[in-house]
Amino acid sequence: MSGEMQAQTPPQQQRQQRQQRPQQPQQPQQRSRSGRKLLQPVTVDDIAAEDVVTVERDTPVPTAVASMAENDVGSVVVVEGDEPIGMLTDRKVALALEDTPEVAQRTVGDLVSEELVTADSSTTVFDVVRMMGENGIRRIPVVDEENTLQGIVTLDDVIVLLGTELGNVAETIQAQIDRL
Repeated sequence: MSGEMQAQTPPQQQRQQRQQRPQQPQQPQQRSRSGRKLLQPVTVDDIAAEDVVTVERDTPVPTAVASMAENDVGSVVVVEGDEPIGMLTDRKVALALEDTPEVAQRTVGDLVSEELVTADSSTTVFDVVRMMGENGIRRIPVVDEENTLQGIVTLDDVIVLLGTELGNVAETIQAQIDRL
């Protein structure tokens, strides 16, 4: 391989930045009755991407699709001001094209349902996965107390977290095996 750096897309840069974040001070480890350490819950704040691709409700569908392609993402959050009101996914556009070939003449607001599932930064990853499963979705915008968009968490983010955690478990097990 050459020494050249590959251009990174915003989501790749965000993942790399999250991995390079300085570790926050650890809270005291909770213990079970047996004295064993308990796993600490991971929150959305730990894994959510902060740079979210957004569009307004009156954005033409082709413009939103171009924004998804340009930013290498599969969705855009539809906003009014800083408040998320919907989500447009590449899948929703593809299905709309099948049903309505003139979708290119429509706006994002024509394709977005008003029901948007959101989470706040303190929501646990476990709860986010449950919300995704219950609602048949893969992406959840993160909002603050005023419903202002703060980020987005995706199923891919959860999978990366689980892969990292399983890697840590494997290292711990291997260290124990090596001690035998």
